Amino acid sequence: MSALSLIRNLAFTGAVLISASCGGNYVIEGTVGAYGYEGQRLTVEEFTPFSSTLLDSCYVSHGRFSMKGKTDMTRLVFLCRNGQPVLPMYLERGKTFISIEPTGIQRGGTRQNDLLNSFLTSKRPLDNKYDDVWQRRMELMRSGRIDNERMSQLQDSLFMIVAECEELIYDFITSHYKDEVSAGVFAMLTASPSKQVSPLMKRVLDEAPDRFIETPVVQDYINRTGYTRP
Repeated sequence: MSALSLIRNLAFTGAVLISASCGGNYVIEGTVGAYGYEGQRLTVEEFTPFSSTLLDSCYVSHGRFSMKGKTDMTRLVFLCRNGQPVLPMYLERGKTFISIEPTGIQRGGTRQNDLLNSFLTSKRPLDNKYDDVWQRRMELMRSGRIDNERMSQLQDSLFMIVAECEELIYDFITSHYKDEVSAGVFAMLTASPSKQVSPLMKRVLDEAPDRFIETPVVQDYINRTGYTRP
């Protein structure tokens, strides 16, 4: 995974994390202020590279939706509309709150969802900054003007943003090795078919405890890339 593509790769990649845990009831309560959701069917789906499993569904009515049921595992899933992922979230015991607004999407209420939301909220300004600098770089290229100094400045800015994003990812995963969300973020970031270990993931794996190393998504990455611990 290249450095410049890494910052964009925490998206709806279809990565799956299933972690054994005590079973229990889950409740999902949501509000919607964004256009195009009223009367639409929302689904909670679990993805694998070759298939998806429908776990629950409901309809948006008067800007609200809700689901409830039982789960025997903490699962990384996706809330979908018309089969398309809207947001990643955890299906776990307890009550999860979701807010879908034109200005952004939030999820929280349970530990893994709170952690995931905190991470994505911290990462969003870096994504926006990257997009802004990238757009300015593309405009300079399309203008036909030869300004090597300005192009070099923009390129340096992109690398600095990526480096900051990598540190955010590293700090988050290594600080939460014991939480399911750490392997979930790892899974989403390593979902591409690359067979090379990125420098960032090597740092993460070099320091990881056995519990993290033994999770299925991490084992899949290790088997795919041939990573070996120092």
